[in-house]
Amino acid sequence: MKTQCPHCKSKFGASEQSVGKQAKCPKCGKPFTIEPFIETPATVESPARNAGPVEPPAKNAEPIKNTAKSVEAAKEEKPESKALSKIALSRTVFVYCWIAAWIIAGIFSVLGLVLAIGKGANSTLIATFAAADVFLVFSMLIELALYYKMWAAIQDDQASISPAKAVGFLFVPVFNIYWALYMVPGFAEDYNAFIQRRSVKTQDLPIALFLIYAFAFMLSATVLTTPMICVFAFFGLISRAFIAYPLLSWLLFFFVFAAGIGHFITYILFAIKTCNAINALPERKGR
Repeated sequence: MKTQCPHCKSKFGASEQSVGKQAKCPKCGKPFTIEPFIETPATVESPARNAGPVEPPAKNAEPIKNTAKSVEAAKEEKPESKALSKIALSRTVFVYCWIAAWIIAGIFSVLGLVLAIGKGANSTLIATFAAADVFLVFSMLIELALYYKMWAAIQDDQASISPAKAVGFLFVPVFNIYWALYMVPGFAEDYNAFIQRRSVKTQDLPIALFLIYAFAFMLSATVLTTPMICVFAFFGLISRAFIAYPLLSWLLFFFVFAAGIGHFITYILFAIKTCNAINALPERKGR
């Protein structure tokens, strides 16, 4: 391939791979951009007459290369953008839906118990308790989902508990009492350490509140949630117990009711704090 110096019009050979690169003319020593030279009768002399000194477009070639690289980089970064999405906790689901389900379950439970005791209608007790159990199980699923997602949001090499372990060990009888008292306040500790490691400017979680909620959760599960779900195995005993031992039965009822109220209040505070804390975390890789 032939090329020509635009300054002194000297012609010499060059390889095709050098097209677009800068070179110095071996004759006049001035820099120029290597371009293929095609000799035609109409254009052999015209460039020397009309064109002034041609500045080498040294600065034009590099931005084109950079643009190509930036396009390739953008294509490579698109799949990674999915990894930047963070876990977000909806207060509508984990607070308001839970409150609605818990209140409806409580209304059905109290209504069925009062009607069964007052009128001796066991069929009423069965129907209302069945309806209460549906909403109670729904609220329990929301609670377990919150445990899973809150632990998933702070998973890194230093997280002490995995999301599956946080939820799974709650189904182990007897051990789940210890596990709840360890896992729930343990999340507050892990979260506070997590935001310290990553220099996230947000408030620490109150470990005392999480410990109180964990105790209320296990107390409620022991004296309220589990008996409610298993009530159909001994629903006949309930009405007979209230008839034979009314004072003791009503004391037990109010104790269970108080445990439920304690769980209700502490869960709301716990859920709001947890949702706000997780939603305050910045987007990051490695989910």
